[in-house]
Amino acid sequence: IVYICVFKGVESSGKAVYFTATFPYVCLIILFFRGVTLPGAIDGIEVYITPKFDKLLTGQVWLDAATQIFFSLSLGFGALVAFASYVPYKNNVGRDAVIVSLVNCGTSVFAGFVIYSILGYRQHKGMGSVETVSSGSGLAFVAISEAVSEMKGGPVWAILFFTMLVLLGLDSEFGTLEGAVTPIVVDMNMFPKIRKELVSAGLALILFAFGIGFCSGGGEYMVAIFDYYGMNIPVLILALSECIAVGWVFGTDNMSKAIEDMQGTKPSKFFTICWKYISPALLIVIFLVTFVQNLLKAPTYSVYTGCNDTAIKPTLVEEVDFPLSAQLLGWLIVICSLAPIPFFMIKNRDKNPGKFFSSCLGSIKQDRFYDMEQLFYRPGRVLAPVDMNGEDYEKL
Repeated sequence: IVYICVFKGVESSGKAVYFTATFPYVCLIILFFRGVTLPGAIDGIEVYITPKFDKLLTGQVWLDAATQIFFSLSLGFGALVAFASYVPYKNNVGRDAVIVSLVNCGTSVFAGFVIYSILGYRQHKGMGSVETVSSGSGLAFVAISEAVSEMKGGPVWAILFFTMLVLLGLDSEFGTLEGAVTPIVVDMNMFPKIRKELVSAGLALILFAFGIGFCSGGGEYMVAIFDYYGMNIPVLILALSECIAVGWVFGTDNMSKAIEDMQGTKPSKFFTICWKYISPALLIVIFLVTFVQNLLKAPTYSVYTGCNDTAIKPTLVEEVDFPLSAQLLGWLIVICSLAPIPFFMIKNRDKNPGKFFSSCLGSIKQDRFYDMEQLFYRPGRVLAPVDMNGEDYEKL
């Protein structure tokens, strides 16, 4: 399904998202009005909107928050960069970035009311407290499923809910696949004699084969490993690398000039400060806290341990430490995820004997500019570096 929607890039995926991106909102709005009218919904919503400031002292909360925003916005995955390479050269990218961020976060907050109203109903039916519901797949496939099964017309609401989840998953996969295909085909030109459609098919088939493993009996265990190790630390480091590259290597002044050339106005000082100071500082703190926590205490995952002998049988979940073998596999995933950063820094370095580190940064150093016009004439190309001095850039 994903391949059929993206095999021609934005030409095909752009048509598919008219449905896959809008219909989930229809489902969400319907579920919202059904959820808030359920008995006990107000109890769940009260838990949702009541802050627990003591949780801010827990490093895991900050890590989960960072991971969530990276995942929901596809930051650090390459999807946004790949799709942005298809937009017209003269485009208000600053406005687009703000709109995407506000719509994304607003949708997340709105979805929270839907979920917690249903969880409040679940608590009202005696199926377990809202406070004890676990996150992750257990929330969607256990807690919500139990609650929906108790509603009048349960199958209808179940179809709406899981259709929404499937479409949201497809949307995410569109960006993930395009974010992988575009650099492979266009920027690195790894298969010059093979059509992009065939490369997309091969990559989709490989990802499908990996996905089958997650559907096996131990699939939930593998999901927990990949979710913890494949998402948290790699995404933080990738995002930190991007902030350093933009704010300190390429330079905020150069980035501001490039954005001004596209949208006609420079970005505000707030954004340049975030690129250079605030975002890297926050990411470094979150990464260090996470790293120290992993050293002091083994990471855990949630396991299903059975049911209580009650009428409705609320599910029981227990936190269990990852065994050493799983931790080693997890760190191998981290290394594989981050290996391309030093690999391409070395591969694309300037040939400057005696200055190895500085030569590794040569492809994005501050006196190197990007021919932004090539994005318009060559859609799908993420970056097209060319050597230019300041005067030539101003002429451009």
